[in-house]
Amino acid sequence: MLSQKRHGLLVGALIAVVCSSCCQAFAGSHNRWGPTMPNNLSKLKSSATDADTKDTANTVNGDDENKVTTADILSLDSIRSTLIRQEETIIFAIIERSQYRRNSIVYKSGGFGDMGTPFGSDPCPEGSDKNLSFLEYMLIGTEVLHCGVRRYTSPEEHAFFPERLSGANKALPTLDFPSDLLSNAGGASSINFNPILLKKYIENIVPMISNDGDDEQHGSTVLADITVLQALSRRVHYGKFVAESKYLSDPEGYQKLVDAGDAEGVMALLTNAVVEAKVLRRARMKAATYGREPLILPEIEGVDQSEDTGLVAAAAASAVVATIEAMKAHTEGKVDPAVIEALYKDFIIPLTKDIEVAYLFRRCGRDPPPEYAPDRMSIEFL
Repeated sequence: MLSQKRHGLLVGALIAVVCSSCCQAFAGSHNRWGPTMPNNLSKLKSSATDADTKDTANTVNGDDENKVTTADILSLDSIRSTLIRQEETIIFAIIERSQYRRNSIVYKSGGFGDMGTPFGSDPCPEGSDKNLSFLEYMLIGTEVLHCGVRRYTSPEEHAFFPERLSGANKALPTLDFPSDLLSNAGGASSINFNPILLKKYIENIVPMISNDGDDEQHGSTVLADITVLQALSRRVHYGKFVAESKYLSDPEGYQKLVDAGDAEGVMALLTNAVVEAKVLRRARMKAATYGREPLILPEIEGVDQSEDTGLVAAAAASAVVATIEAMKAHTEGKVDPAVIEALYKDFIIPLTKDIEVAYLFRRCGRDPPPEYAPDRMSIEFL
């Protein structure tokens, strides 16, 4: 028998899980290029009045319900929905990397000697590839393959070594994206902060998420590294979509700050502290949930765990345990939730906002200040 206190805790968690499921269950998880539409957009559109329906009867195919405009895609709700989904991608990728030791040799220039030129890549601008690290060799080769199948034609994808890539396979059709997703003014849409991302990943993030030492799993390590790097790159460069959306909501305000060279003012205007706090709490909770084995409840009198009720009760109990664990300063598991929260607080969010500032300056016709260059962070990541 469960004690009354534990039973109450379990019931409370069960109610929370069921209520949450009613609101969010089976949310779309399709991988798409570009920000994703909020799940309730089609419902909102379908609630239009009969008069509205008649007014739009002459739209393409006579059906406006499924029409998605650039304004829809660039809405902050749409972008935030995409960013929330990316949290799982990042956390699971970090969990995969954390199972290996640090394996520092894979990041060392020439650590495995002269590995030659990655297959299919353009020649090295410096004239030689003999000092490539194992990670660089694998990352360039991966990007060559992905470039060939059009990955980097997407406005949300950014290569770490664009100078080594030739282009997409000509046998594949060209992918068309809305031309007004991002602005090309001043080269704003082409901003790429992967140089500082790669540097900080090796110097700061890898020590945060892995134990010291070498387990000889070097190939698996760099493959896991590449998955993390690509997920982080996609996440921070979504700052350009956020910046464009915020600019469109107040173009005069941002133009005035940029004309005055007020980078701090731009940063203050685009910052939403309430949303950032929610991101940190959510990331920590997800890390606590995904970073531990599911709780298997003992037999409980009157509860048949082979039925839905038992499964939901077990899920609710696991959620309670994850919540408790997330509140601890440090916890055991596949990944420490405090580390994930710190990663978002000290790196992902600040770098995303640096990209937003750089984009907005270029969007408004000026070069960003030096501290917002793609080879550094405006706030040092310790």
